[in-house]
Amino acid sequence: MHLGLEQYVPLTLYLGAIVAFFLALFWRPQAGLYFLVPLLPMQTIRYRILDYPLGNKLIDLILLAVVLGAMFKGGFRFAKTPMNKVLLLFGIFCYVQLWRGAFFLNTDLPLSLGDPRFSNWKNYMVMFVIFAVVVSVIKETKQLKIIVLLMCISVFAVDKGFYSTMSDRDLSHFSYEVREGGPLGYAGVNGVATFEAEFMLFLLGMNAFQEKKSLKFAILALVAFSSYCLLFSFSREAYAGILAGIFFLGLLKQRWLLLVLAVFLFSWQALVPTSVQERVNMTYDKGEQQLDTSAQDRVALWNDAMDMFHQYPIVGGGFDTYRLQHRVSAYTDTHNYFLKVLVETGLAGLLFFLFLLGKMTVQGLKLFRSAQDPFLKSIGLGFLVMMSCVFVVNLFGDRWLYVEVNGFLWVLLACVVRGQMIEDQKQRETALLVDEAFEGPDMARVEEAVLA
Repeated sequence: MHLGLEQYVPLTLYLGAIVAFFLALFWRPQAGLYFLVPLLPMQTIRYRILDYPLGNKLIDLILLAVVLGAMFKGGFRFAKTPMNKVLLLFGIFCYVQLWRGAFFLNTDLPLSLGDPRFSNWKNYMVMFVIFAVVVSVIKETKQLKIIVLLMCISVFAVDKGFYSTMSDRDLSHFSYEVREGGPLGYAGVNGVATFEAEFMLFLLGMNAFQEKKSLKFAILALVAFSSYCLLFSFSREAYAGILAGIFFLGLLKQRWLLLVLAVFLFSWQALVPTSVQERVNMTYDKGEQQLDTSAQDRVALWNDAMDMFHQYPIVGGGFDTYRLQHRVSAYTDTHNYFLKVLVETGLAGLLFFLFLLGKMTVQGLKLFRSAQDPFLKSIGLGFLVMMSCVFVVNLFGDRWLYVEVNGFLWVLLACVVRGQMIEDQKQRETALLVDEAFEGPDMARVEEAVLA
């Protein structure tokens, strides 16, 4: 299957990273991003170079090379965007909450990467840095198209890896043992399902403006391949997320999808595989008149989270503290990211987080409504629909803090913001040309004739 070359993959990847580092540093900064972006979701691939020098710093080093390379080519400045202030303030807020958590847990102060909580905060902030770097370095529509194409190739690779693992398993009936997280590693099976659902919705949003039949077919083919992975992830939250996204896409652009969605909801048991039916139907045991064990555990976690929130309602217990308390059995997560934010950072943190999500959503909506370029309009719509899924899936777990799951989300946000900047520049240039035309000599003669 691998022609005996599997053993050389880690070395090839490592050498590729070195080449990308120097290309970004001394040639084109974009080259580093073209290498890094497709690898963001594939943790199991990236981790194969951990044994090599600085192999565990792949993302950080490539981003550093991109920034330094941009500086060498004429000075690097982070682009001024509507997201800058809110991301900076949110990052500072989370760090203050990191200190709050140190006092709350009576542990070491968060000053070293050796501190797991500090490391988790830093990994969270890397996604903000990815956004800032991409939006500052990727400046042309052509470069945006390359980034989107590379993400599609990456998704295909994830799909292929998932399919290769699952195709040999008995999927006729559901069992927990058959589930697989695929290339996303510790993001888990729900993580890979969320990743698939979010990017499928982005592709469907893009496809709404695609006129070339060949590209339209290619996009739908990738969506179909991803659908296999989504179905056999057996992730109920991802099912809910993609249905919500399709509903949202129907409201915004393609009303016929609302009819398709209604037909599906009334006949889904005749359309989906038996194993998927079993997974969905097991949520509620009609014979026992109660939720299944997984759903019951979630309810217990949510109740416990609310109890803790009532003790510290304004500022919470501190960033990344809930998992260390083991309040409910061996669980380390609230299985609802909004509740996790509420418990750890209080009402102040939840409102700030919701504001951040709203700000991100507005960027997609603005580009979708204002763009004249069909491609830019399509990524605005795709991102907007993607965000609807983000809201839903995070009601059932932490699908926010993993770069494997959400790395593409921040890259696409950067593409959306840069797309709006390109559109604004075009509008300014058009307005300038119109002004020059009305102030030119021909217009002056017209004015003289009118006065005469």
